[in-house]
Amino acid sequence: MRYTLTVNLVVATVWPDHVLRTLILACLLAAGCATVPAEPPLPYDEVADLALDEQPIDADVVTRIREAFLATPDVDERIRAVTLLEQEVDGLLQVEQPLRLGPIGSAVLEHYPASITGHQALAKFYRHVDMPEQAAVHESWIAAIRAAVESSGDGSFETPYPALSPNEARGYVRARGLTAVGSSYRQSQEHPFMLWITASDENRPLQSTYFDLDTLYSAISASVARKPTTVFPIGQPRTCAELRICDKFSHMAFIQVLAAGNDPAALAFLGWKGLSQFNDALHALRLAARSGNAVANRILAEFWVQAAFNGSQEPKERDEYLVGAEQNFRVAIRAGFDDAMFELGRLYLIGAYGNDKTADGMTLITRSAGLGNPEALLWLGWHHVLGDFVDRDHERAEQYFLRAAERDEVGKLEYARFLMHREVDRGFNEQAYRWVRQFARNDNAHAMVLIGDLYARGLHVGRSFRRAGSWFKNAVKAAPDDPYLVNQVAWRLAVTNLPKLRNERFALEIMERIMAESAEARRNPAYLDTWAAAYAANGNFDRAVAVQEQAVEEARASSNDDLPILLEHLEAFRAGEEIREQVP
Repeated sequence: MRYTLTVNLVVATVWPDHVLRTLILACLLAAGCATVPAEPPLPYDEVADLALDEQPIDADVVTRIREAFLATPDVDERIRAVTLLEQEVDGLLQVEQPLRLGPIGSAVLEHYPASITGHQALAKFYRHVDMPEQAAVHESWIAAIRAAVESSGDGSFETPYPALSPNEARGYVRARGLTAVGSSYRQSQEHPFMLWITASDENRPLQSTYFDLDTLYSAISASVARKPTTVFPIGQPRTCAELRICDKFSHMAFIQVLAAGNDPAALAFLGWKGLSQFNDALHALRLAARSGNAVANRILAEFWVQAAFNGSQEPKERDEYLVGAEQNFRVAIRAGFDDAMFELGRLYLIGAYGNDKTADGMTLITRSAGLGNPEALLWLGWHHVLGDFVDRDHERAEQYFLRAAERDEVGKLEYARFLMHREVDRGFNEQAYRWVRQFARNDNAHAMVLIGDLYARGLHVGRSFRRAGSWFKNAVKAAPDDPYLVNQVAWRLAVTNLPKLRNERFALEIMERIMAESAEARRNPAYLDTWAAAYAANGNFDRAVAVQEQAVEEARASSNDDLPILLEHLEAFRAGEEIREQVP
């Protein structure tokens, strides 16, 4: 390699046969050279050396170096050496020590000349010592590595960017001018080993970027299969044989190895997944949070909230958990997590921290909405409809709903529900109708229910109970295992005061099936209430009473706010009365 740093700062080494070598590299990068006889692939070091002569540097060069690097028989040792050096660079970049970046950056590139972290170190070093031409060389490498990362994928959860390592992913985020505030691993069926990095960009909402690290896993996995002395990128240099995982190496095993090496993203992932006992998960999250990983703080805050409200805590213990949640929420809020602003604001408003933090709660939720958080926008929209905590103002409510509609499909459906609300006198409009129709065509069952409601009420369409019933049935057919949706449809058909829309038998049929299949649904007071109402609508009041008593019991156990309504319905069933309401 030829990244040599001397007292003169840089030494340019010129190969005597540089033209020949450049031609060879060009041939390697091309589809093939008909005039050159087939030869064994060049060793990695030669490929890397040849790449240093290639001008201009592009993503293709980066890809070839990466492929040759991963094909080395000692790839595990090389990856470990590069990773540990890159971690030193990360530390130096954070404490602003540009002079020390020179030698450590050169050391990184000696091991792996396509390291974005190494080039970032030397680019900063040369800018600091006022050598712009040398800095420009490394900046061209950074651009080429960015292009290689962006060669496929878009950084979303569904289509993540390919990255060689977590360090390359962090370097890519840094190259975009963003500041990483936290990370965690994530898994999907298509991408079982992803790194999720959350980064800030001044006063804008946080950005989430996902990276597919399966190339790294595959390289280590292949090494594990070849030799029991394989070492891992971080942590103590223990082999897979010492860890007794050579014959059962998996993505999860790799993440656990990284967590043992105090990788904050791995610790956050294990705590979030709850793969361990409560105390183990808590320990992992605390370690990750102490490292400055704001993602871990956000997860830990939710961890404390769930522990506080699980129904089995003593008041003192519950208060301790809520204090912990508030502290971790605050760290996440300082990092810019708009969802943390919303959640802590909501807790303030419901009195979880006393009755004197309403103003703080509203400030946090408004700030969250200002950053475009969909939940905060919808919360403010609905509360301006109802007049809770804020003034009743349907014009302002519509503004919040429209902003939420710009964000995602849920926002558009909530905007339609807002227009359909009986207390809102703004009329249903064509834009909302087009949205709902399009979602229904794409098999969105909740959109189908909304269309059924439109036909049942004659809003924006001609009134038709037949079409309304058909849309309700189509919704259940599209999402038969969604308890919330099934409950919504069954309630409409069992208790509606519109005789031509009522379908008691179908309501009971779908509730019987969902309650038989879902233990979670059988513990939900609202679903039990609907189930009981369906029995009553079919004339089976004994069964309705029995189910409603169970609903009341579940509501009391969870301090459910709907307990008075549930008791009212129970008295009606005992008196042999059905529930009739103006729905939809």
